[in-house]
Amino acid sequence: MKFKFKNLTIILLFIVNVLFSKELEEIIVIEKKLSSLNGWSNNQSISSIDEQELNELGAQHPKQIFRRSPGLWISRGSGQEHLTAIRSPVLSGPGACGSFLVLEDGLPVRPTGFCNVNGLFETFFEMASGVETITGPASARYGANAMHGVINILSKPVTSENKFYTNIGPNNYKNFQIRTSNQEDWSFDGHFANNDGFRNESGYDQQKIKIQSIFSVSSWDAALKATLTNLNQETAGYVNGLDSYKNEEFSKRNFNPDAYRDANSQRVSLRLTKEDKNTVNSITSYIRSNDMKFFQHFLPGTPLEENNHKSLGINLQRISEYNSFTFVQGLQLDFAKVELTETQKEALTTSSAFNNATRPQGKHYDYEVDSTVIALFAGIEDYILNKNLNLFADTRAEFIKYDYSNNMISGNTREDGSKCGFGGCYYNRPSDRTDDFNEISARIGVITNYESVNYFAQISLGFRPPQINEAYRLQKKQNVTDLDSETLTMLEVGTRYDWQSLSGSLSLYQSKKKNSIFRDSENFIVDNGKTDHKGIELSLDWIISSNNIVSTNITYGDHKYDFETDTSMREKIRVGNEIDTAPKMMANLILNSSLNEDTSFAFEIEHMSSYYTDAANLHEYEGHTLYHARFTRKMSDTFKTYIRVDNIFDKAYAERADFNAFGGDRYFPGLPREFYIGLEYTF
Repeated sequence: MKFKFKNLTIILLFIVNVLFSKELEEIIVIEKKLSSLNGWSNNQSISSIDEQELNELGAQHPKQIFRRSPGLWISRGSGQEHLTAIRSPVLSGPGACGSFLVLEDGLPVRPTGFCNVNGLFETFFEMASGVETITGPASARYGANAMHGVINILSKPVTSENKFYTNIGPNNYKNFQIRTSNQEDWSFDGHFANNDGFRNESGYDQQKIKIQSIFSVSSWDAALKATLTNLNQETAGYVNGLDSYKNEEFSKRNFNPDAYRDANSQRVSLRLTKEDKNTVNSITSYIRSNDMKFFQHFLPGTPLEENNHKSLGINLQRISEYNSFTFVQGLQLDFAKVELTETQKEALTTSSAFNNATRPQGKHYDYEVDSTVIALFAGIEDYILNKNLNLFADTRAEFIKYDYSNNMISGNTREDGSKCGFGGCYYNRPSDRTDDFNEISARIGVITNYESVNYFAQISLGFRPPQINEAYRLQKKQNVTDLDSETLTMLEVGTRYDWQSLSGSLSLYQSKKKNSIFRDSENFIVDNGKTDHKGIELSLDWIISSNNIVSTNITYGDHKYDFETDTSMREKIRVGNEIDTAPKMMANLILNSSLNEDTSFAFEIEHMSSYYTDAANLHEYEGHTLYHARFTRKMSDTFKTYIRVDNIFDKAYAERADFNAFGGDRYFPGLPREFYIGLEYTF
């Protein structure tokens, strides 16, 4: 597959000045339905945050948004970097990010197998019309990687108001956002931000652009979108030493000032829809491109990774409404090509004799992988069993193929084929090969409807195939992997309610994961892990009065190992051990108060319980509680001002903590107290 993606925006200097065969409002309604996870109407574990709340938040980082969603934890790293947990611990490892699927307007941001641990910075969450999450497996509808859950970022419709927004804060933080359109058939969104970072050499510059157009072609409605993102990120890693994050000066230090991450992405999609009586047909085609350079400061020798992928695909979907049920069926085709190199610029001389000998100067990896995904899915929604009981069910068959080509000498040698000491180089390159992963995922459940209360029960199966880095980026003496897909089976019961002044949801779930992929004591990538996950999620909105609303999200999770082994980090995993970096309790409480028709105030409490930082459960992070506030004032019909204070009491805390046998206690220091001022102008 050979195609180029340079300057994809040129495609969106829109060729048509639109011919209207239908009302544009009709196109917008259909597009919104197909872009939203709510189109999967019977998934009861869905939560959302609307545009008004997003505007008032003025979030610079995904964590600030998703701490308000039950079952989610987005832990903040340097700048825009982050790790994701959905009904799970924070998963680490070369392919752990494949456990969560990131969508924008219902389309995957990246192709199967090429996940990005920082995937949300490739989305337009800063200027979204809403964000949605599914907690628990959603592979039956969305396929590979939707194993623990799904995050979907929704674009603003072209009819949204024209706005200019600016926000300034500490460490020379500035952001500018512009939204302009004719409020009929086209729009332009731009987001530009930079920040010096509160730690030394930890700033970033970021630019995002989105262009949209809606129009009609014959009897088909069309929605054309293009998104471009660019990030230049300086990276500060962990600080080491027990409770080192509590030392204000030490926590600001960056022990890897040369570390960086440069990443850009381009995506273009065209969705065609046609509605005939009780049927909606849609054809969605898309192309994607990503490039990244990543200085791996955490490895001896600090090699540079360069990777890129290019992909294209098409989704076909039909939604048919019958008297007693709705039937959904579809086909997805996705073709991608990834290229990756890893190069160590200088010879390593400052580490141990083993590292100096086994991590040579020069190129370590140079490979290409072509992937093909073919998926068929079908689902039944709202099948009426009786007056108060409906059934829903989904199934998906997915066929995934990786075609791997090694561009270097195979084995654990130097670039020129010469041997390293201590039994060979640390880096091992498998020979050319092809791998196939064929998976069936499914979901079935029932839901009752009693006036303002729904009760539901469902069982669902999710999966993720091995990611490219797990399958072909081998180390030491492992010449080949023979990995199966990770699978997750979940049983869930719960309720959704809307009683007068109270609304929300309550879910209880239990999951079992098989074929969990990790590095064993030989540093081999293997797939014989098993884990258990169970928990409770509560979401509640209470209208105290017309001017006061209290919202809370409470998550309790119990995540444990169900196998025994020794790992590459010299940890001993035993049955019943709690999985590290998995707090049992996370909670969020928000009071929204309208002081008058022009002034509002919000006070927020964010709590995280203690958690173990190692698999052997010998080390622990104590947890934290933070307090935030924001003030909004409408100055006129066109002007609003925002003031936000994060971490009001200047609490010293860790965004994330772990224990490494080679480095001891490690922490990503949390942000100190910060003040932000924002201005919004509508025109």
